[in-house]
Amino acid sequence: MRRPRSAEAKRALEVWGQLPATARLHTQIRWWTVPFEALQKQVPRSGNILEVGCGHGVLSMFLGLTSPDRSIVGVDIDGEKISLAKKAATQLRSGEATVAFEHRVSGDIPIREGGWDAIVFADVLYLLQPQDRSRMLEACAAALSLGGVLIVKEVDTVPAFKARITKFQEFLSTRVLRITHGDQVHFPSAAELETELSRVGLTTKLFPIDKGYFHPHCVVIGTKPTV
Repeated sequence: MRRPRSAEAKRALEVWGQLPATARLHTQIRWWTVPFEALQKQVPRSGNILEVGCGHGVLSMFLGLTSPDRSIVGVDIDGEKISLAKKAATQLRSGEATVAFEHRVSGDIPIREGGWDAIVFADVLYLLQPQDRSRMLEACAAALSLGGVLIVKEVDTVPAFKARITKFQEFLSTRVLRITHGDQVHFPSAAELETELSRVGLTTKLFPIDKGYFHPHCVVIGTKPTV
């Protein structure tokens, strides 16, 4: 678990100061339990960036605050979370970050002319059935610009003791507390995700980012060929 250290990280949480306590708590828990600092370093410093399944938008906000040359769009199926994210974004100072949020139905990937320079997932794909996950990744690969990157942050299935912690936490989130949409969870391994990204025509690499965390966080990155 890591507290926010950089000025950008602290600011990303500060903008939720005027929102309901439950939303503030959720964003704070997400920050403490997910290695957003390590994930941010894998995202291009400039260009048009799409975050799919952005939830309350804490990662989208952080990406925008970290580099003013990024233009961020966060989308999610939860209209209430998107509404809160939009309210939080109104607290940004002029020129501080370029961040927008949209409510989208599941599987609907926005298309932009020229494609996205990066599409980011952070703990989303485990909520999808395997066949739906495959379709989603295909759509994302098609929506990338040439040379664009698909960045998937999930939790691996190893080490086993960390994976068990994750599964219990997600059972509480999806089935008990109902703070996350999804009645069933399907945790793909990092190797399975790498295979999926290769299947849709991307050149892949993967690595763990779980040092100091209770969950087996990993990142799989797929790059679209330039020709």
